[in-house]
Amino acid sequence: MLFTARLWISRSNRIAVHSISTSSKLYRSHTLHFAARRWHHTPVRVRFAPSPTGQLHLGGLRTALFNYLLAKKTGGQFILRIEDTDQTRYVEGAVEKLVSALSWAGITYDEGPGCGGPHAPYYQSERTDLYRKFANDLIENGHAYRCFCTPERLQKVRESRHKTGRTVAYDKHCSYLSDEEIEEQLSQGKTFTVRLKVPSEGSTEFKDLVYGQIHFNNKTIEDTILLKSDGYPTYHLANVVDDHLMGITHVLRGEEWIASTPKHLLLYKALGWSSPHFAHLPLLLNADRTKLSKRTGDVHVEQYIAKGYLPEAVINFAALLSWHMKSEEEIYTIDQLIQAFDLADLNNSGAVVDIAKLDWFNKHHLLRRAETAEGLKSLVDMLVPSVHSQFGSILKDRDQAYRGDMAYLTRVVETIKDRIRNIQDIPRLCSYFFVDPDYTTAAAKTFKKKLKAPAIQLVFSPETQQQLSTVEPFDGATIKQFLHETAEKQNVNPNHVMMAMRYAVTGTQVGAGVADTMAVLGRQTCIDRITTAKAHQV
Repeated sequence: MLFTARLWISRSNRIAVHSISTSSKLYRSHTLHFAARRWHHTPVRVRFAPSPTGQLHLGGLRTALFNYLLAKKTGGQFILRIEDTDQTRYVEGAVEKLVSALSWAGITYDEGPGCGGPHAPYYQSERTDLYRKFANDLIENGHAYRCFCTPERLQKVRESRHKTGRTVAYDKHCSYLSDEEIEEQLSQGKTFTVRLKVPSEGSTEFKDLVYGQIHFNNKTIEDTILLKSDGYPTYHLANVVDDHLMGITHVLRGEEWIASTPKHLLLYKALGWSSPHFAHLPLLLNADRTKLSKRTGDVHVEQYIAKGYLPEAVINFAALLSWHMKSEEEIYTIDQLIQAFDLADLNNSGAVVDIAKLDWFNKHHLLRRAETAEGLKSLVDMLVPSVHSQFGSILKDRDQAYRGDMAYLTRVVETIKDRIRNIQDIPRLCSYFFVDPDYTTAAAKTFKKKLKAPAIQLVFSPETQQQLSTVEPFDGATIKQFLHETAEKQNVNPNHVMMAMRYAVTGTQVGAGVADTMAVLGRQTCIDRITTAKAHQV
C-alpha cells in the first residue's frame, strides 16, 4: 500500500498532517528506514546555506549539525554556502560570527568561505551572472516569464484574491502577454521580475525522508518570483542552481521549507536536472509548544557561548532534538554522534527546547572534561574572564591577587565541579572563593537561623579557632577529621558542626564539602572569617 501524507499549506505556512492508519505508519517506517539506510553506504554531498542576517540560531546549528553528521558518516562532503542575495537583510560581520560559532561547535566544512573548493565562489552575491543565465534559459524554454506588474497592482491583486479566499496571491496576468506586448514593455524600459510558470493542472509530489510522501496540487502553487527587478535571484532560483552545480545529493533543512519544495522540484524539471533527496527537520518549540522565539529565551548559539555552556554539551543537546537513537544512552561526543547518526531515526514531531535538559548535558560534559589535565585547564581558561570581570577590583589588592591565579582557580574548579552545572555558576553562586561573605544578607540570616546553638558555639569558641591554627596538613581530609573529633569530644552532632562551619567560612549553603572548601580558602582566611561571622552574632 502506498503511503501518502497530504500536507495542506495554509497562508501562515503551518503544516497539518492528516490522520494516518497504523498500517500506513508501519509502511512509512519501513520504507523510510530502508531509504535512509541506503545512503549510509554512498558518500553524500550536503550543504548548510544560511543567510548572513544575524547570529546563528539553535535551529540553524541543528541543521548544520545533521548535515555534518551525515557527511562524516558516509565519508562525503559538507559545504558551507552563504545565501546573501537579499542585500537589504545583510548584517555586517554576520558571516564571520557564523563561521566562528560553527568552529566553536566543532563543525568544520570541506568547502566554503575561507577554505575555497572546486565550486567557488560560495557567496551567492558573487554568482549572480549564473542565475541570470538560467533565468533567461527558463524564459527561452517557456518555463518562466517576465512580469511587469507594478507593486501597486500586485497589492490590489493580493487584496482581491484574499477577499475571495484564494490561496495563490498572483493572478498570472503577465504570463498571458504576447511577444509584441512584452517587446513594447521592454522598449519602454519597464522593470520586470522573472516568474516561474507553474503548470495549471496536475500535481507535484516527492518522498521526504522525514515526512514521507508529500503531495501538492499545482493549482495551489504560486508563480513565484525567480529573479527580482534588481537582477538578484530569489532563494528559490539560487538554491536550485547552486545545489545542482555543487552536486548536492541530500538537502536537510527546516520544516518551513516544505511549502517551497514543489517550486524547487518544478525548477529542477524545467532545467532538465535530477533533484536531490529532501529531509525536512521539524520545528524547535517552546515549552508551550509554540515556535521557538527569542522573546521566550535564548535561541542563538552566541548566547549559549556567553553563558558558559560547553560546545560538546550544546552539540549533544541539539543532536537529540528530533533525533532519537535506539540506544538509551544520551551522553555523546561528536565522534560518537557521527558513528550513531542515521536518517531513519529522525522523526517529524516538533522538538521542545528544554534548557534544564541542556544544563543536565552541560554538567555531564563538564565532569568529563575535568577528568583530564588538558580538559581541566580548558575549564579554568573559561572561568578566568568572568572572575576578573566580576572581582577585578578586589583582585588588584596584592593580598587577594592570588585568587585570580590559574593555580588557585584550578583548585576551585576541582573542588566544586561535582556541584555545578556550568562553569559560570562558580562566580555567580560561589563568590565566597573570591570575596568575604556578607553575613547581613537575607539568605545568610535565614541560613544562620537553621544552625543549632551548640554547634555554632563550638565553631566560634576560642579553643576551636586556636586548634584550627595548628591543623596539619591543612587539607580536606585532615580538616574533616579535626571537625568530627572536636564535635564528638564536646558531644555535639558532627553534621551540625559542619553546617555551622560552612556558615562561618562561606555565608551560604551552596557549595562543595565544607572541609574541602576550607582547604582551598586557606587557614588564615578561614580563621579571619570565623572571627567576622562571630561578630555578627551580637
